[in-house]
Amino acid sequence: MAFTIRFRVWDKQEKEFTQKGFSLTLDGKLLKFGQPISNEDNYVVNSFTGLKDKYDKDLFEEDIIEHTVAKGGNLTQHTGVIRYNNEHGAFYLENGPPILQLFSIRKVGNPYENPVLYDLYLKSKS
Repeated sequence: MAFTIRFRVWDKQEKEFTQKGFSLTLDGKLLKFGQPISNEDNYVVNSFTGLKDKYDKDLFEEDIIEHTVAKGGNLTQHTGVIRYNNEHGAFYLENGPPILQLFSIRKVGNPYENPVLYDLYLKSKS
């Protein structure tokens, strides 16, 4: 079985996601056109979860998602942020279950392209 590692790179200066010209070394160093990047702090790398939402949008770590929870015959909508859990080697909903256990997932945004949405999410958690 072949597994392709995919990721996206947020360029803080250009304020956009890109994958063109970027690669990762085995020890996680970011390269651009095969050359080491001197200002790595200017970039944020998000891993692809291997999953898509119900509208066929790719899900990456740090994406904000809505999902449905069924409890006691009632369906409720919840919002969360996808994080990678090193201890379990899986993507989880922040302070929640693995995203593989969720259903009816809808990607809402991410903290880079939607900072206001992300701030609202954080405020709802406090």
